[in-house]
Amino acid sequence: MVAALRPARSPLGRGLLTGLPVLAALLVLLVPSVTAGAVPARIPAAYGSTTVPDVGVPMSDGTTLVSDVMYPADRLTGERAGGTFPVLLSQNPYACDTTAGNLRGPGQAALGDPAYFVERGYIYASVCVRGTGRSGGAFELFGPRERRDGVELVAWAAGRLAGSDGTVGLTGCSYLGINQLLTASLLPRGSAVKAMLPACAGAETYRESMNSGGMPTQTRNYFTHLGTRMGPRAGAYGRALAANAQRGGDKAYAGAWAASRTPGDLAAAIVRADIPTLLWSGNLDLYAQGSQEMYTYLQNAYFHRPVHTSPAPGQRTTPRYQAVVGPWAHGEGVDRAVALDWFDTWLKGRPTGFATTTTPLHLYRQGTRTWLHTTAFQQVRTYTPYYLGPDGTLGPTPPRAGGADRISYTEPSAADGRLTYTTEPFRRGAVLAGPLSASLSAGSSGTNLTLIAQLDDIAPGGTATKITSGSLVASLRALDPDRSWRDAKGVVVRPYGTFTADRYLRPGQVYELTIGLSPRVARLAPGHALRLTLTTRTPEADCSAPVGVDPCFPTDPQLRTLPGTYTVHRSPAALSAVNLPLAGGAG
Repeated sequence: MVAALRPARSPLGRGLLTGLPVLAALLVLLVPSVTAGAVPARIPAAYGSTTVPDVGVPMSDGTTLVSDVMYPADRLTGERAGGTFPVLLSQNPYACDTTAGNLRGPGQAALGDPAYFVERGYIYASVCVRGTGRSGGAFELFGPRERRDGVELVAWAAGRLAGSDGTVGLTGCSYLGINQLLTASLLPRGSAVKAMLPACAGAETYRESMNSGGMPTQTRNYFTHLGTRMGPRAGAYGRALAANAQRGGDKAYAGAWAASRTPGDLAAAIVRADIPTLLWSGNLDLYAQGSQEMYTYLQNAYFHRPVHTSPAPGQRTTPRYQAVVGPWAHGEGVDRAVALDWFDTWLKGRPTGFATTTTPLHLYRQGTRTWLHTTAFQQVRTYTPYYLGPDGTLGPTPPRAGGADRISYTEPSAADGRLTYTTEPFRRGAVLAGPLSASLSAGSSGTNLTLIAQLDDIAPGGTATKITSGSLVASLRALDPDRSWRDAKGVVVRPYGTFTADRYLRPGQVYELTIGLSPRVARLAPGHALRLTLTTRTPEADCSAPVGVDPCFPTDPQLRTLPGTYTVHRSPAALSAVNLPLAGGAG
């Protein structure tokens, strides 16, 4: 289902590591690479594989989980190989009714057939999550008992699984990535887990993947159809969760349920467990921002900085926590050879360069097919505001006269459903590097409003290429000042919304709104321009995807309060701007 996409070759491959063009003095560039310019070692298979199905694993509450275990085998006889091996452990809820579904179904697709790792000297144990497939118990979507299961499964894999050498690596993508972070947060320092690779995962559950700016995303479809992916017990849970959010219940907000499932809040505990972690995501993933935030939180915790503070270019980093963010969607792009190198580094002591890199953050640069290897994803300390102006202009000079534009709560294809603002072409091109935000002065004829902001790269011929986007429901505009990141001038460049309660608007009053746009590293070619587009709804056709990050499904309270005409102000007294992390080469 998932292909290893390599439009620019492996992020750790030769050429990409040593041939990046210089951006500017402000941009922290690739220095020594992860592998010092070498292609990740393509380790040949030394074994075959054999599978032991339906291995029962009793939990402390009496529930039995079911695992399917793949062992290294003699390539001639097919018999299980002698000796002991490190164990790669995944906790999988998908297609777990059968051994084939558990080991080679959608849950394992991102990293491919586990036999790849088994043939190179690992035992692979995939355990059906509580309440799914052949495992007993009730499904609870990362709930406290499920997290406890993770700890007990580590003890089983290290101490009771036949053939184990006592060391464990955690692996998997999406659900199988998030539960690694939750398990790690409960493990003591010196546990059997020596490394983990939480792919397609990040710091947040409520934000980004489930909700965009306070409105449910396409991921609601995932929950309403959970039964087809995980079985009837999970299906009932998913339908109840989606219904609760739709009626505006507690699951529609970032309350206790969401907080208990937010990996970013557990960064300090994960660091105390001392488990090297490689996050793997993509610019089109559900966790494009959350993966970079999780990387930042882990680095901060390791160096005893405030965990949720903004990163600084050139900050001290450790190679124990790394992240790859490529040009991929959810579940795509994981390079198995790189994953093998990661596990071999920490479980087998093989020298790969991972343990010595000084640039542990690996970011794909849109528009260049190259990679930036650095320490922090916020590369710019002082942002450049580009202000909304008359006649659809967007520029670095604030407007001198009053003005406003109106937009309705309607489909973007409608005449009054879209506003666009475009810069002059950047003669020398430009580089954007980091999180972005739009600071808008806006009001509504009603008691609420919602705006979607999209930033595009506009070629001289008019072709638009999306760079990034974000959205906000204005009644959920409150920010957490301790977690929102500001630039050197105090401008909020990465807002962190509280999303705990609605504060409705007074009709006709102007409000200052800050919309977060997902971080990117992007190069604009000379002669290209930037265009900011404001809309109020995601096209209906785009909301049928099984998962996504676009605001698609207003809750019942939002359906009652969002209709109206919105006014976006652009005057000296009520400025509106997009805050750009211009890292050099602009002009």
